[in-house]
Amino acid sequence: MKNSKNIFLDKSKTSFYIKNRIRNNFISLEKSKKQIFKKIKIKNHHILDIGCATGDIFSALKEKFQINYTGIDIDKKCIVYAKKKFGNKAKFIACDIFDKKLKKNSFDIVMIWNLFYMLPNWKKILIRACDLSKKYVMFENKVRYNGTTIIDRDLSYQYYHLSSKRNYYIIHNIYELISFFQTHELNLEHVYGYGYKLPLGKTTAKLPLKESDVFVGSFLLKKSKKKIVRTGVQPKTTSKPWVKFDLNFPGFKK
Repeated sequence: MKNSKNIFLDKSKTSFYIKNRIRNNFISLEKSKKQIFKKIKIKNHHILDIGCATGDIFSALKEKFQINYTGIDIDKKCIVYAKKKFGNKAKFIACDIFDKKLKKNSFDIVMIWNLFYMLPNWKKILIRACDLSKKYVMFENKVRYNGTTIIDRDLSYQYYHLSSKRNYYIIHNIYELISFFQTHELNLEHVYGYGYKLPLGKTTAKLPLKESDVFVGSFLLKKSKKKIVRTGVQPKTTSKPWVKFDLNFPGFKK
């Protein structure tokens, strides 16, 4: 079930980000993002921001941290605008996460904010993000405790800006995420998660479940510095945890 990337190039989306300042100061960031930024020291880190639009989050971060920032987006008009706005204070590239100009282990942190829940190929995205990052991957999504992950543009969707087109609004099952986080492709040693209930009546999405059953979740994935060997079947392998989890979601028990 694929979604054309062209939806992210809709002129109403481009105009919205050029004309408006969205999360352009630290105080305006959602508490889920702020909580993630509290967990690690990002000063002087090289950060890759996936889906940066016009780079407003760079404005927010530079209020608090001295960082080496690279933002990428497939929307060339947004990138041109960001380059004019920030000059040589940050780097902006018109490309997607799979572009070959982005090299493995070339960033300390890879961020995916306000985009992950729109990406049906989220597994490939996370694998690629972990390949690009030497240390951390952080992203925000929507999660549920019961029922499978919902990736159905006809049932769980949001009309994208003024395009009149339905876009994915993916609700991830948190246990499915936990399972995927332990795969060898990601090679993680620690996962921190922080979440809270989706604010009722604050989303234009149409959901096939009660809004009260949906949580906003942010995750901080820490890569292992060494290759973690995964083994199975043999009894002794059951006592070897690959990934440590620290998940702070209301009412959640792993």
